[in-house]
Amino acid sequence: MTSIAVRIGGRVKRLIAEIINDGGLAEEGTQQIKKAETAPPAKPFDNLDKLT
Repeated sequence: MTSIAVRIGGRVKRLIAEIINDGGLAEEGTQQIKKAETAPPAKPFDNLDKLT
């Protein structure tokens, strides 16, 4: 999963946590966002030289 998808998932968790008032889920979402921000950037064209 890309870091963008992980970050979006974390934000969705925080939003749902705010609606249902669940502090644990909010913290889980925050940790997920932090993890996505510290992940190395994706290299979509890394294999390009091997394909040609």
